[in-house]
Amino acid sequence: MVVALVAFVVMFSAVLMFGYNPFQDNLGTISSPDPVIARWDSMPVTWLLNPSTPSTNVSNTGCSDTLANCIQQAIANGFTTWDGALVASQSLTSLTTQYDGTSSVAAPAIDCQNVIGFSDTSSSDFPTGTIAFTQVATVTRPTGTTGSFQYQCGSGATTVTKTCSLDDCIGDADIEFNPGISFTTASTLPANTFSIQSVATHEEGHLLGLSHSGIAHAVMFPFGDSTSAGQQLHLSTDDAIGISFLYPSSNFSTVTGVISGKVTLNGAGVFAAHVVAVDAGTGDAVVDGLTAPDGSYSLVGVPPGTYRILALPLAPNSDTGVLTLDNFSGWDCGFADSTCTTIPQNPTSYTGRYH
Repeated sequence: MVVALVAFVVMFSAVLMFGYNPFQDNLGTISSPDPVIARWDSMPVTWLLNPSTPSTNVSNTGCSDTLANCIQQAIANGFTTWDGALVASQSLTSLTTQYDGTSSVAAPAIDCQNVIGFSDTSSSDFPTGTIAFTQVATVTRPTGTTGSFQYQCGSGATTVTKTCSLDDCIGDADIEFNPGISFTTASTLPANTFSIQSVATHEEGHLLGLSHSGIAHAVMFPFGDSTSAGQQLHLSTDDAIGISFLYPSSNFSTVTGVISGKVTLNGAGVFAAHVVAVDAGTGDAVVDGLTAPDGSYSLVGVPPGTYRILALPLAPNSDTGVLTLDNFSGWDCGFADSTCTTIPQNPTSYTGRYH
């Protein structure tokens, strides 16, 4: 069983002039020599809510219902956004999600229940700057097997047996909001307060299998904003491509294309260059990815059009730039350590965290 924690990090800023996307085809755990795509095996993807807010850090200002119902609606709106993803004005995803009721689970647990809550009070789960995190547990096909295989969540009397027919299935995912940060269901945000729907939509992307994007106007950008203008409630093209790539409809591959190439410097391939496809007509950053160790890249799910390719270096550390390899360790390193130096040799028994 593989566990990864995906954190959403605070950045107090009115505007971020970048763009971003999901895992592309380098999503999931490493199965030597190539990454394995991790996703849910069947639809709908269900979720539960623990509406308890022991820190009283959530406001339902502007919502006429109970706090619990207002929270549920805000979170459900995020999932509806992912279900309705459009690429070039077309629905190219088979994704469906479903609310499955309430839960009393107060912290992440690998129990095959996808619980979203506000009750995790462990300070170690929320390092400085973390708005919320998603814990994702995946299970990888045992070596030498074919077809469907079974795996278990929980223990003792609460053990649940599930079936996976993919090479790498997401088996459990939980989202926790930081109890030390103020959230609201209102569309107009008080100072230093975050929109539940905006943060939830980002975290739900992780729950569904997406990593961070490097495009600042995308939902999956790894930094949040507490200003009303900075809330991301609608998917960018990059977000929509990512979720459609993971859960494609029957016409995904016929409607979209692939841009491939190689980034070199002085004749040598450049690893982890940030590659962005920019619409030549509008100047919009549409989709992005990172180069492989040999400098090659492949941007999947690109809508028809003419594009310019922009290759950018990542910052050497968080003190000298916004985006570092830590933000994207899932793309080329699977669920590696935060500096992307240790790739798990046995992806079914590795635990790690990336931001």
